[in-house]
Amino acid sequence: MMRRRRQWVKALVEVAELMLWGSLVAVYRKCGKPTCHCATGEKHGPVWYLSRREAGRTRMWYIPPEWLPIVQQGVAAFQRYREVGQRLAAANLTRVQRQTRRGPTRR
Repeated sequence: MMRRRRQWVKALVEVAELMLWGSLVAVYRKCGKPTCHCATGEKHGPVWYLSRREAGRTRMWYIPPEWLPIVQQGVAAFQRYREVGQRLAAANLTRVQRQTRRGPTRR
């Protein structure tokens, strides 16, 4: 169990440098010109945004096309962080439950 916990902590440290909190959102829009192809058919896009909830509101940041691979990597790193963090927290809970069944430890 300790070995697995160390692996999880190592994984958290590895993704910490890249993490970006949020989701990537592709937005397609009409430009508003009545003669444009988007008025009757295919919209313009995608234009990418990093979206997340803050203080009850959705915030969106424009992502230039050249930043997209880096932002995708950062969002994936944050998803990995959450996944590994939840495993680690569950293992910690199991450890605490075992300790409380055994009673207080002596030092």
